Amino acid sequence: EVFQLETFVGGYSRPCDYWHSDAVVSGGAIFDWGSHFIDQILNLIGDDIAHVSGQNQKRVWTHATNADHAQVTITFKTGKQATFVHSDLAAARKPKFYVLGTLGAIVGDWNPMAEPAVADLPAILKLYRQDSTSQIVELEKLDGFEFHRSLVEQLTAGTPMSVTALQSRNVVAIMQAAEESALNNSSPIVPKLRHSISANLV
Repeated sequence: EVFQLETFVGGYSRPCDYWHSDAVVSGGAIFDWGSHFIDQILNLIGDDIAHVSGQNQKRVWTHATNADHAQVTITFKTGKQATFVHSDLAAARKPKFYVLGTLGAIVGDWNPMAEPAVADLPAILKLYRQDSTSQIVELEKLDGFEFHRSLVEQLTAGTPMSVTALQSRNVVAIMQAAEESALNNSSPIVPKLRHSISANLV
């Protein structure tokens, strides 16, 4: 059973001059990459959320309005915890995933084949068991353009998509709570999550 999950993206580099680095356009560092990682967190830990805290730090890169280093911590009602860090100040890059479970752990290391843009390739996953043995986990082979194929099937045949509007809406609510927390010295905020969604109320 997963009880601690840490996710990370970044390194030590000057942020780009495009929309990703503009807080007004991108929503901030938490929103830029957070949507991907927080969605993954919620797929791995489906427990009810107790509260969210966030932190944005502006230390070095004055040309960009996004935080140089941002962190989101999600605490679940079961006591499980997950974090997402997006940093442009991480001279020592953390693993993409660090997962602790009751019977072992999984570390997702960055694939050096993609340097310097390591976020462009899937992580190299390694499973660690409680008996100190470990093994590389082979990734599932996925078809290209699966999202587009799923979208066409939904529009033409009504086939439900694997990611729902409700899931996306709740990820945004968590990021909003993290931003609110960051403005209040990382005070815990209860996100406004929904368990159902209607066409006229998002």
